[in-house]
Amino acid sequence: MKSIWIVNQYSVTPEYPASTRHYELAKYLGKQYKVTLWGSNFIHHNKQFRFSRWTLAKKQFMEGFCFLWLGSIAYKDNGPFRMINMLLYACWFWVVGLFQRDKPDVIIGSSPPLFTAFSAMLVAKIRKAVFILEIRDLWPDSLVDITGKDDTFVIKILRWMERVLYQKADKIVVLTEGISSRIQQKGIRADKIFFLPNGIDLENVSMPEDCSVQRNTIREQMGIGQHDFVFMYAGAHGPANDLMQIIEAAKLLRKESNIKIVLMGEGVEKGKLQQKVMEYGLDNNVLFLPAVSKVYVQKYLSCADAFIICLKDVPLFEGALPNKLFDYLMHDKPIITTVRGEIEAFLKRNHLGIYGNMKEDGSDFLPTVIYNLAQGNMYPLVCLGKEIVEQYFSREMQAKELVAIIER
Repeated sequence: MKSIWIVNQYSVTPEYPASTRHYELAKYLGKQYKVTLWGSNFIHHNKQFRFSRWTLAKKQFMEGFCFLWLGSIAYKDNGPFRMINMLLYACWFWVVGLFQRDKPDVIIGSSPPLFTAFSAMLVAKIRKAVFILEIRDLWPDSLVDITGKDDTFVIKILRWMERVLYQKADKIVVLTEGISSRIQQKGIRADKIFFLPNGIDLENVSMPEDCSVQRNTIREQMGIGQHDFVFMYAGAHGPANDLMQIIEAAKLLRKESNIKIVLMGEGVEKGKLQQKVMEYGLDNNVLFLPAVSKVYVQKYLSCADAFIICLKDVPLFEGALPNKLFDYLMHDKPIITTVRGEIEAFLKRNHLGIYGNMKEDGSDFLPTVIYNLAQGNMYPLVCLGKEIVEQYFSREMQAKELVAIIER
């Protein structure tokens, strides 16, 4: 039986409020291969250790595969300790990977962080395994677009690592067509790239048995009325998400008492957002919820009337299809995206949603979009999101496509 390693420092199990892409792929690949999923003992999403902080390596056997947690140091934000965390994890994986008794036939190294993917490539070459590079987000392009810095020593190192990874990978898996286009612009052949988008594990998706009861209960707990129209954002509260524009939109809609905006999740920007809501006096308009695990996320999403995908308005994110999109689609409700490009095209093509941004004028102005959607003044949306997910974005189906790549 072939041995497959999937290496992603941010891999988590379903009880955490984060993407479980690799957990789900490992579960289905485990039916055909011997699979090891590598993650970090320090969980990025809640900044806590899963086991003792002194744990160097620990195996757990999950749904047909082995989850191997490696030790790493703690950090609080995007400062130097996070960089040290990523470097140490990559180095420690390199050491453990070289001396692991189980010899891999295929290593899938996922980026970001680039350091972990680079370490996975080195182990694959030394142990003579096939190396598949997965690009979830373009590094260092994302850092450059968000920070505006393109000439630092760190960026130059990351550019070099990026070039080497693209050249040495036997295959490159990308999550969006936009990422594929950007990689091809860097000189990589199209036949080396394989599109495997985000999706959802329909086998384990926890949809509420009685949506109306769950919906009313949660809304009542949050102080939301039966006739209020709720827009919900679920995900990270970080610089890349630019949630401040939602707050600014809410400020202009403060007199529309029936419009509620719920921001669910955690991140380094959450404190600033809460402070701004207090400063603007929007306590009754904008509500905050903590992040919830994948097990319960659908229950909380059921209380919304519409959803928001919010990302920083930079060219890089025009090629994004974030994981939260597929959780939203399961509820067959309209979606607003604050970025153009691949997300907007997907929503409009399938009559699922519309674009709106604070920088726009007229009908695309974000407060106008929110108001019109809440008042029913917008063209009808079909919103057959669940059907689209079942047909095109099932995780089990995606695992079969990944098997085809591995077998070739």
